[in-house]
Amino acid sequence: MGQIPKASGMTRTNAARETMTSLRSLAILFPRGQRLQAIIDAYATLVPVDAWAFSYQRDKRVVEEFLSGDARVVPERLSMVRAEIAAQCATPPAVVSAPATRTAPYGHGLAVHLDDDRGGRGALLLLREATSGEFVLDDRAVLAEARGEVLRALATHANFEGELTDLERAQTRTAPGIVLLDETLAVEYVSKPRRLRRIDRWSLSGGRLPAEIERSVREITASWNDPAQRVESAFMPAPDMVVRVVPVERARRYAVALLLEPYESRAPLSDAIRRFRLTNRELEVIALLFSGFGTPAIAARLSISDATVNDHVRRLLGKTDSANRTEMAAKLLGWRGDHRID
Repeated sequence: MGQIPKASGMTRTNAARETMTSLRSLAILFPRGQRLQAIIDAYATLVPVDAWAFSYQRDKRVVEEFLSGDARVVPERLSMVRAEIAAQCATPPAVVSAPATRTAPYGHGLAVHLDDDRGGRGALLLLREATSGEFVLDDRAVLAEARGEVLRALATHANFEGELTDLERAQTRTAPGIVLLDETLAVEYVSKPRRLRRIDRWSLSGGRLPAEIERSVREITASWNDPAQRVESAFMPAPDMVVRVVPVERARRYAVALLLEPYESRAPLSDAIRRFRLTNRELEVIALLFSGFGTPAIAARLSISDATVNDHVRRLLGKTDSANRTEMAAKLLGWRGDHRID
């Protein structure tokens, strides 16, 4: 794990603050699902540790859980940090404190509590072997100083990612169009013919696929006379469409199912950060705007004036050449209407 050289308390806390501020702006560039983990990993290793465990819950439901790379006693570490949150509900502790629960087989532990103002409860459990020595007051000071940045990063993560259940997230996805072909690639069934019209040149005429699509499917299925070679594959005929090619077994021969799925970038803001040269503060304002907050609420959240918020919004409108906030949001996400912006 990362070690920090010995230095004065002020130097270490300043370094901690700078580390977390830098990572907060960089974390949005990580793939979805890795952003918060990158933030927590950087925070956990501001002090020397042998292992750590993080859990964040809302309404007694786990939203996120991460572990350090130490593979030993993983179930025990998850149990430890979950027990820490349960103890935290019963008796709110100091923001950085000794764990309320046992940390064996580790010799020493330290807990950072990460409640938020939306009812979420989180805890980061830092662990050291007995031979690594106890956590000292300087360790606690560094973690306490940088904790505010973690809470802001956690709030930004929630604003961008949302906090949906697995079922709710699945229901927000557009169902794929389905095309069923026989072994000669003649069209037998189409579930959503409009899906094929997302790209103007696509059309089903004479019961056949468009020539460029049929060519790709034919290449994939060329070896399917051998049942062992019938495996699912996929290709992208256009930047906003994925076509999955799936074998369907029949009593005689086989059929081919095509699943046509609209494709969207998993991290649309990554391009926007580079294209529009967004600053850390602008990202915070954008996150709150996307969550439906108005100017006064954004000002309160960021501890700045209404006028400063409006200045940030005006700069964002200028950077994106937008007439209003709605157009600005569409450009930041890479969309205008149904079309991706080049």
